[in-house]
Amino acid sequence: MSTEKNRREISGLVAEKWANLGTSISHAENKTVFVKGAIPGETVRIRTDKENSKLIWGTVISVENVSPLRIVSDCSAFPECGGCSYRHIPYEEELQIKKSLLWDSFLYVSRLDPSQIPEIEILSGPSNGYRNTAQIKIEFKKGKINAGFYKENSNSLVLFPKEGCKHLPFEMNEYIRKHKENRKSFSKNSDWKLRYSSGEILEYAKKEVKLGPYLPEKIEWSIPADGFTQVNRFLLEEWMLKIRSWVPKDCGPVLEFYSGAGLISLAIGHLVSRLSGYELSNSSVKAAKKNAKNVGYSHLEFHTLDLNSSLPTNLGSFGAEVCILNPPRAGASSSLLDFLDGAKPSRVIYSSCNPSTLARDLGILKNSGYKPKEIVLTDFFPRTKHFEVLVLLDL
Repeated sequence: MSTEKNRREISGLVAEKWANLGTSISHAENKTVFVKGAIPGETVRIRTDKENSKLIWGTVISVENVSPLRIVSDCSAFPECGGCSYRHIPYEEELQIKKSLLWDSFLYVSRLDPSQIPEIEILSGPSNGYRNTAQIKIEFKKGKINAGFYKENSNSLVLFPKEGCKHLPFEMNEYIRKHKENRKSFSKNSDWKLRYSSGEILEYAKKEVKLGPYLPEKIEWSIPADGFTQVNRFLLEEWMLKIRSWVPKDCGPVLEFYSGAGLISLAIGHLVSRLSGYELSNSSVKAAKKNAKNVGYSHLEFHTLDLNSSLPTNLGSFGAEVCILNPPRAGASSSLLDFLDGAKPSRVIYSSCNPSTLARDLGILKNSGYKPKEIVLTDFFPRTKHFEVLVLLDL
């Protein structure tokens, strides 16, 4: 594997087509090359970032045969910074690329017949200033504090842009600008974890934060210190409303897996007779119980459970006809997929932050008899290689 010391340049690469992880594919030296910052049809010169015997990852440093799609990036740190992948093309084009890549993953990884793939709906919002959470990398070098983000395929720091990060709200950029040289706030080479909460900027590794109010009911959630929640402040409500629309009224008991602090649970609480949520983080389970109590939802219960281990045998007797999954990037555990295969709830709602593991799991669920009825590409992460996907599956 190459290091920064032996990086080199390669000229005359022709970008062939879009690939996953925000790159284009090219070929050179009998290797496949994943190029950041290129557009299919362009001829480019790259700097290699990472390399092995079969693959090269690189970043564009100059372009010939410039694509008519190319636009000037609005961020001085692009494409060096590893945060963004698509600031050289219009946002509408990015959405179509993500949709096409998602379709291919269902076709070639899930092995779904094209007739089994419903039209992919796109849910998107503003492409700048959308994050409610940021993890800023801190580096102490030569007696100076540096703040920023890592380079693509590297642990080298790209300094925080002087104009601020385009992903972040104005208030968060201002907070970072004012406090990034405060040595007392940082331990050596740490992450600076910030969250935008009710107009305030809080260090969420240390403090509980509030999320909301969202939905017509104006629900608020408490998120524990260092707890996880979806990051796009503009799309959270629409995402929850889409999930809500897939839960039948008076649907009876619901099982929810990877339930976190109860974000989805509370959003659908008025539709269910009973809900049992399972989550590894004990602090998140405590927060979910507290959130449900604050809303008056005594019919929601939450349990700490490692979903990678064997699931409790009594889950099948819960009588749930709807199961909801919101797993981490690794996707659903094999024990959970085995449970769904045996219990056969009539409806599964799957929210994924990783299209690759989603496609893998859909292939397994297909073998259990589940068919996708609706698919929604929810672009929680504009201008980056990431996106969320909602899938409604029925038997």
